Amino acid sequence: MSPTADPFAALEAEAAKQAAAEDAAKRLAVARATLILGRDAKSAFFATLALRLRLDVDWACGTMATDGRALAYDPRFVTGLGPAELVGVLAHEVLHNALLHPFRRGSRDPARWNEACDLAVNPLLLAAGFVLPPSRLLPDEGRYAGFPPAKSADEYYALLAEPPANGGPDGEGGGSTGNGHGPDPGGCGGVTEPAAGSPAACEQVAAAWQVAVVQAEHVAKGRGELPAGLARTVEAVRRPPVDWTEQLRAFVSAAARNDYAWSKPNRRFLWQGVYLPGLASEELGDVVITVDTSGSVGPTELAVFAGAVGDILSAFDCAATVLYHDTDIQGVQTWRSGDGPLVLDPVGGGGTSHACVFDWLDRADARPACVVCLTDLETRFPDRPPAVPVLWAVVGGADTPPPFGTTVRVTA
Repeated sequence: MSPTADPFAALEAEAAKQAAAEDAAKRLAVARATLILGRDAKSAFFATLALRLRLDVDWACGTMATDGRALAYDPRFVTGLGPAELVGVLAHEVLHNALLHPFRRGSRDPARWNEACDLAVNPLLLAAGFVLPPSRLLPDEGRYAGFPPAKSADEYYALLAEPPANGGPDGEGGGSTGNGHGPDPGGCGGVTEPAAGSPAACEQVAAAWQVAVVQAEHVAKGRGELPAGLARTVEAVRRPPVDWTEQLRAFVSAAARNDYAWSKPNRRFLWQGVYLPGLASEELGDVVITVDTSGSVGPTELAVFAGAVGDILSAFDCAATVLYHDTDIQGVQTWRSGDGPLVLDPVGGGGTSHACVFDWLDRADARPACVVCLTDLETRFPDRPPAVPVLWAVVGGADTPPPFGTTVRVTA
C-alpha cells in the first residue's frame, strides 16, 4: 500500500494540520490580548482596531492577508513567528486597514501595491516600538536605497520599477513584484481585494474604518499620546488630502464647451416621443501649460504631472501649448489630444518669473481656455491678473498663496 493510500497516514496528517491550526489560533489570541492589556496609547489604538477583524484560516495565503473585513492567516506562518514578531505583524495588518490600503489599489499592480504599502507602514511600526520579521521592507534599505522616508503607499508605488510585462527572471508577469516574491514581498502580511460585494458596500467598509480609526484614537488618548508618526497618520486619515488630479480634472472640465447636435438625440427623452439634441462632444479648445524650469520641479513630479494632464486632456478635443520658462520663455512645445501620451522635456534654468508667460500670451494674441502652471511658486507674478482661468499646480513646500487663480498641490 502506497503512503498516499494509507488511511492512517491521511488521518495523522489531518490531525497534525488541525493541531497546527489550533496552536496558531491560540498564538493569535495571545497576540491580541497583549495589545489589549498593554498600558500605552499605541497598544490601545491597535487593540481597538484589531478586534474589528475576523480571523480566518487560509493554508494557501502563505503569510497573512487582509481585505478590510477578515484577517486570513496561514497557521504555519503564525507558529513560525516569535511572540513579539506576531504582535508586530498583527499591528502591520491593522495599519494597512487604518490607511485603507485594501480599498485604494484601483487598477494598480497587486504585488507592486503590496510592496509600496509595506514601505509606508513598516517604518511607522518600528518607530512605535513594534518588532517585525527580518524580511520586512524599509525605505533606504537594500533594493530601496535612496527611497525617501515618510511617504505614502501611492508615492512609493510611483517610485517602484514596473514588473516585467511577460514574466522573466525577476518575476512571473503581472503578479510579481519584480524581486522574486509573490503578493507579500516583505513576509509581514499583505492586502487583498475586498471580499465579493458591490462597490457601494466596499465604500461603506472603508468609511467604517475611517470612523474606527477616530474612535481608536479617542481610546488611545486615555493611555497617553500616540508616537509622533502614528499621530500624523491618524490625522491624515481624519482629514484626507483632496486628490489633486480630481481638482485638476474639475478645473479643466469647467473650461470645456459642451456642443449639442440633433444628429445625436438625447436618449433620455426618446421613449416619451420627445426629440432633443444630445451631447456631441466636449471641446476644450486651446490650453496653455507652463513648466517652471528653475530646477525645483524634479523628474518624478514632472512625470506624474504630465501623466495626469495628458490623461485629462485626452478626453477632450483640444490642443495644448507647453511653455518652458525661467525668467523668460525658453522653449515652446505643441501637443494635441490625439498625439498620444504627453511627454514634457524642460529646457532652461535659473530664476523664475511668470510675468513672461502672460507677456508671451499677449504678444501671441492667444486666448486659451485655461492656463495650468507647474511651479514651486518661488516666482514673480504679473502686475495684473490675466483674463483667463489659471491653475497653479504646486510642488515643494511653498505656503504663500498666489495673488490670483486656483491652487492644487501636486504629489508624486
